[in-house]
Amino acid sequence: MPKSRRGRAAGAGTIAVLALALVAPLASAALTDPSDPPSTALPDRVTDTSRLPSGWRQSDDRIVTYDGDGTGLHVLVADAAHAYAWHTAATLSEPGIDTDQWIGQSCVTASGDRAVVVYAPRQAVNDQRGFQQGGFAAVVDLVHGTVTKLPELVSLAYFNPGCGDGEQAVLSRPQGDGTRLMTVDTRQGKVTRQQTVPGQLTSAVPLGAGIAAATGQSVVSVDRRGDVRTLARTAGTPFRLVPDAHGGLAYQVPDAGKNVQVRRVAQDGSDRLLGSGALGSLAVRGTGGRVFVTGKDAQEDIPDSALPKSWKLLDVPASAEVSTTGALALTGVGTGDEAAGRRTVNVVPAPGTAPDTSQPVGIAAVAPGTGATFDFRVKPEATDAGKAARGAEQSPALAGAKTAGAHDQSTGMKLDSVGDDPAHTTTDPDRACAVSRNDPALQALQPSPAQVEWATDLAVQGKLGVRRRAGWNGTDLASYTPQGLFPPVALKGGGRVPAQIMLGVLSQESNLIQASSRARAGESGNFIQGGYYGNAGSVHTVDWSAADCGYGVGQVTSGMARSDTTYTAEQQQAITVDYAANIAASAQILQDKWNQLYGHGILANGGDARYLENWWFALWAYNSGFNEPAASDTAAPWGLGWFNNPANGLYPADRKMFLSSGPDDARNPNLWTYPERVLGWAAYSQQKTDPATGASKPAFAVGSWPTGKAPDAQPPHDAFCSPAQNECDTSKPRKVEGSSQPEGPCQRDDFKCWWHQSSTWTDCAATCGTEVLTYGVNDPEPAVTSSHPASCASSLPPDALIVDDVPNTVKFRVGGASPCAGEKNWTSRGALTFTFGSAQQNGATVYPSKIDFHQLGAGFGGHFWFTHTRAPSFTDSVVTGTWTPDRSIRGWARVMVHLPDHEANTAQAAYRIDLGDGTVVSRTISQDTGGKNTWVSLGSYEFHGTPSVSLSSDTADGTGDASIAWDALAFEPQSGKPSDAVTASPSPSPSPSPSPSPSSAPSPSPDPASAG
Repeated sequence: MPKSRRGRAAGAGTIAVLALALVAPLASAALTDPSDPPSTALPDRVTDTSRLPSGWRQSDDRIVTYDGDGTGLHVLVADAAHAYAWHTAATLSEPGIDTDQWIGQSCVTASGDRAVVVYAPRQAVNDQRGFQQGGFAAVVDLVHGTVTKLPELVSLAYFNPGCGDGEQAVLSRPQGDGTRLMTVDTRQGKVTRQQTVPGQLTSAVPLGAGIAAATGQSVVSVDRRGDVRTLARTAGTPFRLVPDAHGGLAYQVPDAGKNVQVRRVAQDGSDRLLGSGALGSLAVRGTGGRVFVTGKDAQEDIPDSALPKSWKLLDVPASAEVSTTGALALTGVGTGDEAAGRRTVNVVPAPGTAPDTSQPVGIAAVAPGTGATFDFRVKPEATDAGKAARGAEQSPALAGAKTAGAHDQSTGMKLDSVGDDPAHTTTDPDRACAVSRNDPALQALQPSPAQVEWATDLAVQGKLGVRRRAGWNGTDLASYTPQGLFPPVALKGGGRVPAQIMLGVLSQESNLIQASSRARAGESGNFIQGGYYGNAGSVHTVDWSAADCGYGVGQVTSGMARSDTTYTAEQQQAITVDYAANIAASAQILQDKWNQLYGHGILANGGDARYLENWWFALWAYNSGFNEPAASDTAAPWGLGWFNNPANGLYPADRKMFLSSGPDDARNPNLWTYPERVLGWAAYSQQKTDPATGASKPAFAVGSWPTGKAPDAQPPHDAFCSPAQNECDTSKPRKVEGSSQPEGPCQRDDFKCWWHQSSTWTDCAATCGTEVLTYGVNDPEPAVTSSHPASCASSLPPDALIVDDVPNTVKFRVGGASPCAGEKNWTSRGALTFTFGSAQQNGATVYPSKIDFHQLGAGFGGHFWFTHTRAPSFTDSVVTGTWTPDRSIRGWARVMVHLPDHEANTAQAAYRIDLGDGTVVSRTISQDTGGKNTWVSLGSYEFHGTPSVSLSSDTADGTGDASIAWDALAFEPQSGKPSDAVTASPSPSPSPSPSPSPSSAPSPSPDPASAG
């Protein structure tokens, strides 16, 4: 996201922290479309065991991998002794975090019985703070499936976690000017030691009684007291450290920029070169003291005789994941839909399918000893509800968490208008951001990929002039055009933003979505948001002082704080609800970034704007900001920050261009800087599923490269590291006199190796990419049809008293259309009101229950609300909605509740029916309708005044993974006591809960009523 964070130079435009990295389907035959019919499905185990190595039944070999979707990060395990039959050890997620893909990485301990896993929503990788301190950590028992979440937030860098030759592991995160190292005893499932070491340490692993790590051009050890000792000096930054069984340490180090060395430092301090090869052609892997050197050319580059004991060469791709004994290697893992938004945006779920169903994972494997290949297809599933709950319950790292830098949240906050009460209004009148969530009059329309590409193509040409008529998408906005509100900015030096650069930004920022990932294309909902609540991922924390106001497909942050007057209220609302206006604003911000850098003479390859690679510096600034030079101190560092510098040790030195090696890259977007990811999308595109055909296809046209190979124009990783320019030196370590900080490539204690020079790394005419346009300036906006059309007309009798979930003044429109026009045959006669759970934090009353509260433009009349069920003990997360008609009822009436066709699946929806005289009757039903909009009877009751019906999100089985919805409710008068009458006295024996059924069908006997 473009950065205009605290501490940033004033006046820099920006866009928020919500970068989501995505990917194309895996190339392996194993990774077929999960929607293929069962007859073509691949097995989840080896069916022809004759192809397995001899002795497989007695082998203790185990392979562990992972993949993520919207339901969580799945930890998958297979054992040789069971013919590598795959099963799900755990699924890790955090309640209330709205993401369509969890990402992470893991390591396995020496016993093979435990895995340490780091996991996070993928949007965390786009923000420096989220990347460095936004990962959750857990120990997963691979035998019993139990999950122990750890109470610390950690870095998402590629080397985290690090396992050694025993049952310990190391987790790390930046801490001020140092690195926090956390030693984990996996048998106890706890952090047993924490120490902060000065400087930037990477690739930390247990070694003996201490820790080994890389820093600058050195391999170092850290003892229990935190003292740092140099083990080996190297010619580049070491990475991928692996302890071996004899007290030694395997590691890799770049050699002259294009090659990589494999080395071992022994206990006696001797450091030996074992072999070398092209960068990316070799890798060291390992588990429990075993070290494996992978890479197809490894046997040519490293003689087997040179290897120490417990080391082994494997003839598999360098990127392969290796089992505990090296008997199996994985060459491809994925659903084919990582970060493609398939489930949440473009696909109509099959009837009866839960919206949060995990996606099948394809796995391609090879046995290094025989060369036999295997293809698997695994459906991640929780085999035990209790274990599954432990994987989904909130991490103790967030329990009662207070966001760094928090202060009294009431300072500067004002309510929207007199009488607004945050405890009872769905909006956030005490918010810090300009436009509130959960305002039915300001819903964002979810675009299709085609609409995003259309708006982008027209915006970069300065022709996004589509007319939005007054009241567009149900708002009160006057008529406007997107680039009338946000005119394009002329580029210094001429030219314009290439379409693929803008599409790459939108892919990285939001997965090409404007509304929450809960909304499908053509459906409206809340805007997709970054750090709106300033809660660092916790569903129990609201910190308005830390809010990051990112809105929509471009995650526009600049001008979107409540106190910011850069944009008018009309512009802020258009950015929120209209993807085309949001893209116009995002393009304007990127154009400003180009001009800002051009004005300082910071040009890439001569600064011709038509070439995609020449936008590298503008992308860098768009995400992490630009530090303006200080007028009072000309010697002070200034320019583009260290976080996104490709030379930063946070990123593996042997990485290739993002997505160029295949879709596995989308499982771990944290291995690349922001500009690298954007260029990867520009060259390879996202994959989206066509809702009409179910086929997967590129979301947009990719750029064109003269050589046909986008990686030819990638800058070297050390292109922006120069002793003379930014005090960065990849060839010479630096030690600060009198400081305990180890030497490093960024030769500053404060890491301000900021880049502010032009750079030429290629001849763009020969190697750089250029844009490819799909849409011309006269092409109309592509149409989109919602997979969840509203239920507009009432099927209830004309005398039914309907109480809708929003007032009659709320307009239901999809873009400029009114789908319910001429169909609505009812008027709401009453109101649905809410009470939101609260907490006292930082001297203010806040409402964490709103974090996981959502709206969608579907269901009855085109709107409903939903959240997820919580245990009653989480009072700050509970939402209670109460329907009250505008008149009294005396006599018998049937209570009918409308259930939407999605985002309602709890089996424990407990309705409390007040008969108007203080008598309360409870009724529990399942809200799962099997994918239909339908009315369901709660039974008939004799009313004695103005009734009300309440529904709360706290349930006995509430774990945050079942959704509960509030739509319309109705009272249907009865002429006498009906057959489904419910009295206030309990029945002698219970009756089963009814299944949802249309109102025209007879209702089963209700559950026994209980007086309240």
